[in-house]
Amino acid sequence: MAYLQGYLKQLVMKLLYQLLCCSGSLDEGCVPLQWRTANVTPVFKKGAISQPENYRPVSLTSQLSKVMESIIRDAITEHLDKYNLISNSQHGFRSGRSCTTNLLTFLDEVTSVVNRGNGVDAIFLDFAKAFDKVPHRRLLIKVEQHGIGGKLAAWIEAWLAGRKQRVCVEGTASGWELVLSGIPQGSVLRPLLFIIFINDLDLSIINTILKFADDTKVFGSILND
Repeated sequence: MAYLQGYLKQLVMKLLYQLLCCSGSLDEGCVPLQWRTANVTPVFKKGAISQPENYRPVSLTSQLSKVMESIIRDAITEHLDKYNLISNSQHGFRSGRSCTTNLLTFLDEVTSVVNRGNGVDAIFLDFAKAFDKVPHRRLLIKVEQHGIGGKLAAWIEAWLAGRKQRVCVEGTASGWELVLSGIPQGSVLRPLLFIIFINDLDLSIINTILKFADDTKVFGSILND
């Protein structure tokens, strides 16, 4: 049964891919406006309910766009894995990696240092609203630097451009506002594009670094005199 479900899913995805390609979306790098709009529902996290920063924005985006994003995500992931382009320090949003593997690697490294009689200094980084502050132009440059060009790069650029969102609360909606930065909430491509954007964080760092998306640990051995 599981094999049949997998086969049917692949068949449906191929049919939808052919349909979307015929519509010219990928071939022409054209993304319908409906795919670039989102209804945002604020979900309360903690703190004062009167403060906007205490709410997590959850976006509802086009389901058809998500199908196209899934196809593009799979193609990009295959490319990144084939050429081993994502740093081994990244444990977020990757097959076979998780928060658990991140912590186990950290524990193993720290235990090894302590067993040698040395101490460990660690810095924990958590970038505020990291996904929402990604500049589109810089993201596109990094996408191309990872060998993703041609129609895929053009489609991603069109998908990011001219995005709009509005806030919906209890049946009432705000006006539409342009989204000038960030990777779209609620999108399939969001996690993959973010780890591409943050992939070069390791450069010029001489100590060990571990990442789970934007949650980052930098640590190293301290020699005891």
